[in-house]
Amino acid sequence: MAERKEPQLSSFDIKILVKELEEKLTGCYVDKVYQVGPKSLLFRLTKPGETARMLVVEAGRRIHLTRYLVEKPPRPPPFCAALRKHLTNARISKVEQPNLERIVILHFSSGRGAYRLVAELFARGNLLLLDEAGRIVQALSQRKMGGRSFLKGEIYQLPSSGATELPESVEKLHEALKGFRGEVVKALTRIYGVGGLYAEEFLARAGVDKAKKSREVSLEEAEKIHRAALEVFRLLEKPEPMLYLDGEGKPMAVAPFPLKRLEAFTGKRFPSLNEAVDELFSHGEAERAKRLKEEQLKLRLEELKRIVAEQETAVKALEEQAVRLRRMGEAAFRNAPLLQDLLKRIEVEVAGGGWQKAQEAVAEAKGKGEYPLSLVEGFEPKERKVKVSLEGLTLELKLGKSAYENASAYYDEAKVLEGKLSRLKAALEETRRKMAEVEEQVSLEEAEPAKPVRLREKKWFEKFRFFHTSEGFLVVAGKDASSNEALIKRHTEPHDLVFHTELPGSPFVVLKTEGKQPSEASLREAAVFAACYSRAWREGFSAVDVYYVKPEQLSKSAPSGEYLPRGSFMVYGKRTYLEGVPLRLALTVNPEDSEYPVKAVPPETAQAEAGLWAEIAPGNLKAKDLASKVKSRLVELASKEEKPKLLRIPVEAFSPLIPYGVGSLVGVFKGRRLK
Repeated sequence: MAERKEPQLSSFDIKILVKELEEKLTGCYVDKVYQVGPKSLLFRLTKPGETARMLVVEAGRRIHLTRYLVEKPPRPPPFCAALRKHLTNARISKVEQPNLERIVILHFSSGRGAYRLVAELFARGNLLLLDEAGRIVQALSQRKMGGRSFLKGEIYQLPSSGATELPESVEKLHEALKGFRGEVVKALTRIYGVGGLYAEEFLARAGVDKAKKSREVSLEEAEKIHRAALEVFRLLEKPEPMLYLDGEGKPMAVAPFPLKRLEAFTGKRFPSLNEAVDELFSHGEAERAKRLKEEQLKLRLEELKRIVAEQETAVKALEEQAVRLRRMGEAAFRNAPLLQDLLKRIEVEVAGGGWQKAQEAVAEAKGKGEYPLSLVEGFEPKERKVKVSLEGLTLELKLGKSAYENASAYYDEAKVLEGKLSRLKAALEETRRKMAEVEEQVSLEEAEPAKPVRLREKKWFEKFRFFHTSEGFLVVAGKDASSNEALIKRHTEPHDLVFHTELPGSPFVVLKTEGKQPSEASLREAAVFAACYSRAWREGFSAVDVYYVKPEQLSKSAPSGEYLPRGSFMVYGKRTYLEGVPLRLALTVNPEDSEYPVKAVPPETAQAEAGLWAEIAPGNLKAKDLASKVKSRLVELASKEEKPKLLRIPVEAFSPLIPYGVGSLVGVFKGRRLK
């Protein structure tokens, strides 16, 4: 199947988009800036009292708000870092499109000054940050091109307009067509300064073949084209945004109004062109990401196949070598008296006349066919070894050791190799398991259609560690000193319960009761959560005491002469203790949850949910290795239907949930754990 043509935004599309973005973005503040691709930026924009907006800007391609999840890199490249420096907390004051060009300029104002971000959306476009005077502060691509300079400190220059003056009459249009060599569709793109899609739309509405030579267009046909162009320009004033789907039901093009040229395809109306553009490009990005993931998986599979082949070769070689060494040891034991006699004679010859004397004695014995010296094949004087041919094998015997000691040495060497062989076989099985897992992932990726993941508004507690008890109570825990402080100060209510351990540096854990009375089970589950994320886990404890108090018992007022660091609180009054709380944590999986496919909960909570889960405890296995082990074991336990979905969950979803980055696997379970 031929690869689909890359979608492009026309100057008409951008005109409508700019109007929509002007309405939605004016007054918004820049909260975060991410560089999500070689030429792509993602802005998180906020406005008091409104939901945050996510704006995608990609040089040479697109600009639109998105409702879909965009993967964010861990570190900002230099261009993104510069934008963060100058634009964080800046306010968008204006969005414009100069001269109907495929360029969008975002105007920002802040205490640091006024800035403009220029997004060039034509081929080989660029992203540039300008200061108030129009000088380039930072450019995504610093270069000189077509008489324009994109270097720091240079004044930014708009490109020369590709559009000519629109024909005022049919006669002028006809005259312009006669003066153009080539097809009429190409002539119209030049005359009107529009993309090929809209030039074709003019011709489709006029009933003129797009492949017709421009000079052959009659005056009557020119009149029809002129009327069609005016009609299209009028339609732009009252947009009816459309998204067109190809024969496979995939988004292929957008338009501000229904296009005659695309009437053979399925069209979907959207409230705004921005939403249609978001659908078009987000689905395209999902397909691109899918292709990239498939390529990476296939490369990984080829690498694993190579490793398996190497390990199989190594296993075979070690097996043969170990068998050979045992045969040599057995031969030495069976012929120990003969070999002992040989060793004594060689030692006597060497002691009497050196290695030359021993060689002469062996040569003489070989000539006469006398045992046992005729068995000698050679010597290694430096190693004080004798090479002996016996039972079709060549043995190396050490002088100064008995025949039995030499035989034992072969057995010892064989045991060492067998130990290596055992470890290599285990590694081979692990590689084969990984290979089978990747093969399943490849099959799954090829079978699953690509689709973007919709963003959803996160609840306040999702900034913290959280879970719901088996009774449905929300439990929230701080992740560090800062979140501990925020949790207690902003998100506790008088009827809540706050859990903590006596160990310093432990998180505060809040059980949100909503005025209801939690059972002993919910109290215990909250205590387990507090225990597992405390320092007791790092220290390798098996259990720890946990207490809980009311929020009113916490205070930032320290006793005279003492200082409370950030995230710490004084606890006053009676504490209720839960003794011997076990340090056991369950990692549950739910592939249908795109945001949180893996959650950390107490084992009792996991059993109540009756799904797939793994129980972990304090240990020395690093998070990455433990996460890989947990996922593999869960995949093995999963049903045939569950397995492909489980394989899609990345190992990285497990690792951050493991307390202090270390642990051990207790076991994996499905439903309730059998006692």
